[in-house]
Amino acid sequence: MRIKRFILTGLLLSSMGAFTQTKSPEAYLSTASFVTPSGNTYFETYITISGSTIVYEKKADGKYEGKVKISIEFKEGDSVKKSDTYNILSPFVGDTNKKMALKEVKVPAQPDKDDSISSKRTTDSANRRPDFSGVKRYWLSKGDYSVQIKIEDVNNPLAKVVSVKGKVSVGYSSDSIAISDAELLMSYSPAESSSAISKSGYNMIPYVYSFYPEEMKTLSFYTEIYNTPKILQASKFVVKYYLQSAESQVVLSDYTKVAVHTADTVVPILGGFNIEKLHTGRYDLVVDVIDKDNKVLTSRSFGFIRNNPAVTMASVDKNLTNVNIAGTFVESIKNMDSLRDYISSLGPIAHSDDRYFINSISQGSDENMLKRFFYNFWVAHNPTDPKKAWDDYHAQVLLVNRKFGTSYKKGYQTDRGRVYLQYGSPSQRDQETINADSYPYEIWEYYKLADGESDKKFIFYEPALATNDFVLLHSTAKGEVQNRQWQQVLFGQLLMPPTSVDDNTLPMPNQNATNTQDLFNNPR
Repeated sequence: MRIKRFILTGLLLSSMGAFTQTKSPEAYLSTASFVTPSGNTYFETYITISGSTIVYEKKADGKYEGKVKISIEFKEGDSVKKSDTYNILSPFVGDTNKKMALKEVKVPAQPDKDDSISSKRTTDSANRRPDFSGVKRYWLSKGDYSVQIKIEDVNNPLAKVVSVKGKVSVGYSSDSIAISDAELLMSYSPAESSSAISKSGYNMIPYVYSFYPEEMKTLSFYTEIYNTPKILQASKFVVKYYLQSAESQVVLSDYTKVAVHTADTVVPILGGFNIEKLHTGRYDLVVDVIDKDNKVLTSRSFGFIRNNPAVTMASVDKNLTNVNIAGTFVESIKNMDSLRDYISSLGPIAHSDDRYFINSISQGSDENMLKRFFYNFWVAHNPTDPKKAWDDYHAQVLLVNRKFGTSYKKGYQTDRGRVYLQYGSPSQRDQETINADSYPYEIWEYYKLADGESDKKFIFYEPALATNDFVLLHSTAKGEVQNRQWQQVLFGQLLMPPTSVDDNTLPMPNQNATNTQDLFNNPR
């Protein structure tokens, strides 16, 4: 995986604690690699700092400014190939926010020598502490690198220095058509001159998150296509980009665009969609390169999450308006707590829109609306006998409640219960609860899933010990958690899941870990 979205399908670089001065700054990171027409490769980092988590110093004009120091080092093996240190400066803010962490200094303001791109150097008139970003470009030879990034609040000597390590790939194959990483964008505009944020004639302000909240109305991106003349000569070709459900892989016809391009060494693609009406859910942005015979030559996808509760709830309400529950099995459900529990148990097998409704039900939910939703859900699963469909599923829910329930969770609310209800009973289940070198864990194998995937594995572990709440640590199934450092987490070398799914640099801790890897590869 080349694109690194270190928040949500990414990395939160620090813990919370906006007003605790001993806490580290909160930062978000994404990266991408590109190639110039002349064949030079480069790697870009996009870092956004949460303005509410740093200390500000008073400047000579009475305004306040934050400063965050970024240090980065690229290694190839044990050899340092490139290193850099620079500052990202916040916008100026006033002194009316009493919660603001401020530091007054007596020296006059001095301009910082800084070739990073930071947010606008203007005063925030509302005296908020806005987030601000920096973009850096590093010219590196094609290859794989270990990278370490350190982030430091310059104005707060008590704050912890954030440090994160990972692996990155720079460059692409020169022998076949390739699609670069995608840079998600907050905005873009024509560039009057070249800068660290400009590519292909446009200035691009990065969007570092893979999460799109309700207030985000557009999804914009930039990517590049390489080597088309080698394969297509002078032929024209088609680039199709679209959104699809990450769960069902169904293409959304309202979110599909197609354009014809002429073969060139580098073909830039700057595109996007209005997502104002896109429902809550997990999606993939997919880019296809298609030849004149309508054959897909190569494809890349980039995942993101959309949260759009107003659209989702309006859609659900509209779909339920004409549902008639008179004389059906749900009409006899009198206990509202039971009804809510029944609906909550549907989560493991629900689609994204239904799942949002399920997660949103509350004590104040309308009883008739809940019953219409519940009945409509099972009619969709079995139009001829929805009651039987529910009865069969409810029996499985009761089973997982007995097998996987804890003192504070019902079985269907646990990871093992969810996987069992979604995929069925595993073909193989290996349990290890007495290994002194690791957390208790289980490895489940499915010979074949309903969507046709074969030989898929799930590994669960119990970090809390003695609670029976096993957490899904890693899976090879599409759309599930993937964590290549699962061995290190399982054997206590990491206290939390890794900062990058591509980072697998830690050695296996002992022979038991080797045995676990063998058990994962060959369940028995």
